[in-house]
Amino acid sequence: MSLKRRRRLWITMLAFFGTALGTLSGYWLGRVTVVGSIDTGLYDYTHELSSRANDYAHEFDGIWKIFNPSRFPFCSQEEIAEMQAITFRLEQVKDIGRVRDDKLQCSSFLGRLDPPIQARRPTMQLPNGIKIYTNVPLRFAASSIGTVFEFEQVNVVLTPTAFNLSGHPHTRSMVLVVNPQTKQYVQIAGTKLDVDPAQVLAQGRLRTAGALYNSHCSPDLGICVVATETLQDGMDGASSLLWEYSVLGGMAGLGLSLAIGQFYLQRLGLAQQLRRALRKDALRLVYQPILRLPSRDCAGAEALVRWSDEEGNPIAPDFFVRIAEDRGFIDEITSFVIRRATEEVGDILRKCPELTLSINISSSDLEGEDLHWLLEQHVLRAGIRPSQIALELTERSTTDLTILRDAILRLHKDGYQIHIDDFGTGFSSLAYLHELAVDAIKIDRTFTRTIGTDAITASILPQILNLAESLQLEVIVEGVETEAQATYLCATGKHIQAQGWCFGKPVSAHELPKYREQMKAS
Repeated sequence: MSLKRRRRLWITMLAFFGTALGTLSGYWLGRVTVVGSIDTGLYDYTHELSSRANDYAHEFDGIWKIFNPSRFPFCSQEEIAEMQAITFRLEQVKDIGRVRDDKLQCSSFLGRLDPPIQARRPTMQLPNGIKIYTNVPLRFAASSIGTVFEFEQVNVVLTPTAFNLSGHPHTRSMVLVVNPQTKQYVQIAGTKLDVDPAQVLAQGRLRTAGALYNSHCSPDLGICVVATETLQDGMDGASSLLWEYSVLGGMAGLGLSLAIGQFYLQRLGLAQQLRRALRKDALRLVYQPILRLPSRDCAGAEALVRWSDEEGNPIAPDFFVRIAEDRGFIDEITSFVIRRATEEVGDILRKCPELTLSINISSSDLEGEDLHWLLEQHVLRAGIRPSQIALELTERSTTDLTILRDAILRLHKDGYQIHIDDFGTGFSSLAYLHELAVDAIKIDRTFTRTIGTDAITASILPQILNLAESLQLEVIVEGVETEAQATYLCATGKHIQAQGWCFGKPVSAHELPKYREQMKAS
């Protein structure tokens, strides 16, 4: 199978799995949303019914206060008329009665009773003396039953529809009166539920057996509401929402998987292009001049590798160098730079022994004998003095000091300079200077940018310069882009080398002599 077909198959599989995973994630998120909506709906439902219970309790309390004691004679026409007027005003109160000797003597609907009706035993009596009678047959409404609340000599009949709440077709509820002392309860409205209401009341909310339960209690009369809705009913009612979430999740998963695949293939493709470019010597070098301050004499240059992909797009060095490191062929780039640089500027170095060529290397280059062979092959045989070659090692890459120490000591013994690049951006600067025998540090451009600003790091640059002076290390400042920065460095009174666009952009090898002459003339 060709590489192109393998890539296409890989992208297709990644897109399939990304879409499937996104769809499942969207469906899961949809279910979470629906469950949250059900729970919120039950919360609102129970609070609305308990609010109604509070209103009823206030109405009952007002009735009891009017007739305990009454301003009219017991069960007189005037008292019955007043009970009728109150019943007419209150929507949820169906009847008001007067009780004596556990017998109903009269009511707003039935009038004066002769003989009185014997009251049955109450279903529950609360600690405050209120009696509750449930499933009471209502004489004024054939085949209807209601709930009666009695306090002292007055009882009130609550309409059977008092806790009916429209607009919730899938919600079932159970309305209870709870004795706060004994925790016993009686049902006064709603339907019997599939769980023990006491369990829901104790937890406030409950999820069990594929259903959600929520409860809320009114402080007055001890009325509590327990409501439930099955998850299946909620999902059935939100099927369109689940579909939308699933589709959106699938689209998001497809887009993300394609983006990941494209990025991976781009890196994979660039890695293969970079390997081909190395085999064809298609990379090129430019040289960033390094000057001495304050004289601005040319001290040397740093070899910088450049590469454009097969479509002619320039690729950032940090990006393709990282690809080479990740893919394990950074040594091929090091080999190219050493070989090409010594070929291009070897004649300049031989004629000008005071100049130094800086070459970037990776910590992996210090493992084994390849780097030493390269230096011998291209530096020594080209007649270049080892002291004219500065090998720059990025501080962030020098993580294993034990492995690096012996390799650096050997390079020193052979006469090569060792510079720590990007100094100050790693994690163990002092440890590197103490453990590794280095000749110079290159201060990272992030510190150079703070010159003349109020940035916190602006105070670090003078400390680094003093540290280097105390350790007798050369200092090279990167990223000098303005005359103000150059003036500041000159004013320190220290022997500093610098590089940056303030002094000139990177140039080709054949332009280096002209640049050197221009700097002498200036």
